[in-house]
Amino acid sequence: MSVRDIPKRLRGTDFRHAVQAIAALRGMDRTEAARLIPVVDAPDEQRAFQLAAARIVSQSGVRGLAVRWHELPGTQWRELFVSEIGQSLAWWSDEDVIELVLAALDDEVLVQRRAVTLLKSCLRPIPEKERKKTAKTQSGKAGLEAIDRMAGWMTAARRERTAAAVTSALERHVDAPRGLTWPDWYVELLGLTAAHADARALAVLERLRPKAGQPRRTEFEKLDPDNLPRETAMVAESKGVPPGTPFVRVKSVGTGLLDLENLERAVAAIKSRR
Repeated sequence: MSVRDIPKRLRGTDFRHAVQAIAALRGMDRTEAARLIPVVDAPDEQRAFQLAAARIVSQSGVRGLAVRWHELPGTQWRELFVSEIGQSLAWWSDEDVIELVLAALDDEVLVQRRAVTLLKSCLRPIPEKERKKTAKTQSGKAGLEAIDRMAGWMTAARRERTAAAVTSALERHVDAPRGLTWPDWYVELLGLTAAHADARALAVLERLRPKAGQPRRTEFEKLDPDNLPRETAMVAESKGVPPGTPFVRVKSVGTGLLDLENLERAVAAIKSRR
């Protein structure tokens, strides 16, 4: 990205471009970075967020952004900001980004869930086959390197903070875990971070066990061959299927239950950790 593009991106409506511009400010001289931030009245909340985040980063880097995270306007934009970081980790090769994500982990659920997603993706073991496939492209290789750096920056103290935040979230939603949007990911992240002696983490997982089982079930529905749904009839005709042929519709339906296997893996991982 050209330095000349930074002001235009910061005052523009393309949020992804603005986030990339903010990332570019991190390694710049503070005086130079400050000069690139447009001095304009933000016409809406999105631009107010972009300009506020850019000013903070130009003054005190990503660490400053983490400290002042809750000052940034708009839950929606904080959520999208964390999401964009997760999709472009290679742009954020900075250990302080961990502190930023941990700040987001203590935010509202809409923001918190993005932090959970990002941390889970960095801490989960990546199968070698998946690594080799991803590393075939330059962007994929850069992404893997960024994930490995993030995982390396997750010290024991940061893992403990992560586990405490995730445990608190699960405790608040133990009677209605779907309020967390992706509760199974919270459970998985807790299994990746909680220490062996974390009785509180194990306790909340056991409280969730009655709400766990098979997250999906398969249903079969016989269709009337003389009155097939339009799309099914069109496919049958294109494939040369004779009229009157019996059809069965197979559906995978959510049960509303947590994934019991995922929960049991998390419990086993915590208990086996040393």
